[in-house]
Amino acid sequence: MSGTEGAHDEALRGLVERGVLSGWQADQVRAALAAGPRRAGARWTEVVGYIGGGLVLAGACALVGASWSELDRPVRVALLAALAVVAVAGALVMAGGPQNMRGRRGGVPTVRRRIGGVLLALASVLAAFAVGEALEYDGDLTWLPVLVGLAVAAAGYAALPSAVGQVAVWGMAAGLVPALIDTWWPQTHHFSLILGSAWIALGAAWAALAAAGVLAERRLGLGLGPALALVGSQFVLAWDGYAYWGYGATLAVAAACLAFYRWERSAVLLVFGVLGITVGLPELVWDLTDGAIGAAAVLLLAGAVLLVASWLGLRTHRRAKPAAG
Repeated sequence: MSGTEGAHDEALRGLVERGVLSGWQADQVRAALAAGPRRAGARWTEVVGYIGGGLVLAGACALVGASWSELDRPVRVALLAALAVVAVAGALVMAGGPQNMRGRRGGVPTVRRRIGGVLLALASVLAAFAVGEALEYDGDLTWLPVLVGLAVAAAGYAALPSAVGQVAVWGMAAGLVPALIDTWWPQTHHFSLILGSAWIALGAAWAALAAAGVLAERRLGLGLGPALALVGSQFVLAWDGYAYWGYGATLAVAAACLAFYRWERSAVLLVFGVLGITVGLPELVWDLTDGAIGAAAVLLLAGAVLLVASWLGLRTHRRAKPAAG
């Protein structure tokens, strides 16, 4: 081992002991440093793999789409299920066999991990479509295809963590919420309140899982969580007669992002905190004045709020920065 490698190992061990990196993340950094000279070639290989997979998928869709309506429903279900199995098989090949699909301990190279993650995410979508086609998208069971897709996506992410896999699980979980609400509370007048609140809770839980290190892609999780929470808070605005709950939720999510940034120094938290304040305050003022201040004044207010929020964010960043050392 060279002196440089020894210094790298010592630095990584220190980061793991301080809790900045997990053991799996340190291993990934160590592998990336070891494979540094061949990085450009690996990227080209990855790009070619994505293009090839995209072309195959596009060709298959074109062939199937031309005669899809002429196929019987069992044939369509079998075809979608077969494609899902093929996608899983491709992920197994990319990972080097099922013995390597052991989550963070698998030791699969980064490029292979990303391509395998894309294939597993595709398998979850195909599985959801297959179940939906089998049920003929029954109105009482609209949640079941999404639940199956979520289960496949979660299993794939647990076996082979990747950024695309995390997005697939997040998307399926977010999609399952309105399907369950529509089944449990059909034609409810409080749909926007229930859906928005559920998305806020799911976003907060997602960010907490990312911060706790449960999700391998920490920064991605810290972005997906607040994004869903902000979308949920805006959905609450559609609750007739109770729009103030939506404004309060938007500003509360923004404040939580800025407060959490003091401990988790991820720029995405700062971005969503500023965005929430920039959106929430002008909406609140517009409603309080019943639109009397005009669009130009709202734009000026939004700009002023953005500047103030940016200034507060920079101050928070400066205060947090010494802790990084």
